[in-house]
Amino acid sequence: MRAVFAYLAVLGSASFTGTMLCIAIAFGGYWTSLQPDDFLAWFAANSGFIARTIPVVAGPALLGLVGSLWLARRERGAQGAWAIATAAMLGLALVTGLYHLPANAALANGEIPPEAVSATLRTWLTLHALRIALGLTASAFALGAARLE
Repeated sequence: MRAVFAYLAVLGSASFTGTMLCIAIAFGGYWTSLQPDDFLAWFAANSGFIARTIPVVAGPALLGLVGSLWLARRERGAQGAWAIATAAMLGLALVTGLYHLPANAALANGEIPPEAVSATLRTWLTLHALRIALGLTASAFALGAARLE
């Protein structure tokens, strides 16, 4: 069971981070090249495709990290690394829940006026970079913890 949780933690965290990197690299530049009205139209039509990918990778990552942390709760060696990996992923989830999900909904529903799109997108991408950094941290510490076991 330990190996299953560790694999889910490492692969899920890395997959989640890869998904976010793809969003940043493939979409971020494209989004910033669009006029505000064009961006809002694109986001309203296509944001659902992005939203559907996140649970596929975030769910296994969180399950694997929490399960691994629970199983390592009495072991000094890997417990700290699992705790850091889990905290990083929970931080990522917090940024996502507090900013990105509401911002995505507002953008998709046309609640952001065109004149605010540039500032909103700048904030979105900056916080997205933080999410990537947290995902990389979670992935690296999960891999390190799995190697300790």
